[in-house]
Amino acid sequence: MNRTREVIGVASIILILAGCSTQATTGQVDSDNSAVQPTARAPRHVDKSDRAHVTFDPCLDIPDSALIEAGYNPATEKNADFTPDEYTFLGCSYKTPERLYGMNVLSGNITFAEEVEKSLEHATPIDINGRRGLLKFDTGVTNSCDLSMETSFGIFGLTRSIFPNYPGPAPEAEWCAGLEDTARIFERYIPKEG
Repeated sequence: MNRTREVIGVASIILILAGCSTQATTGQVDSDNSAVQPTARAPRHVDKSDRAHVTFDPCLDIPDSALIEAGYNPATEKNADFTPDEYTFLGCSYKTPERLYGMNVLSGNITFAEEVEKSLEHATPIDINGRRGLLKFDTGVTNSCDLSMETSFGIFGLTRSIFPNYPGPAPEAEWCAGLEDTARIFERYIPKEG
């Protein structure tokens, strides 16, 4: 009887200690600058399609430290989910008043091939930490730039807008400046394929 209680007690302590670890659940970065993969959880939303479930939720899986590193204020977080029946986009928006940027961070289950097809006229292929991506710059959309990366469930994307503190648009050279650097920070937390 005492042996059974000891085994149950040790098992309980192990479960409690495992539950106290924030590294595996928040995707913190190891000392070698590689991301620790977050613990899998049920998606916040599942659409009615046969598309893959969105398994990386930027609102939950990008830690505040990564947002701060990228220059965004975690306290400005607003929900930016888009969840029709045909596909899912889980996301949040953030602001950085000192740099006058607003950004949506989204994970979606449309395929990377679909993203390439719809962006052909205004996208440039890029590489983000070894992951295929697109930098999308449309001169018809003033002060804005988009970036998408391929994931195992579909795409991860950033949409950033500049709000200049003077009349008129910001120079086009500023619209995408630094967005690839931001993507490299966030990419560390997206689970790798296979």
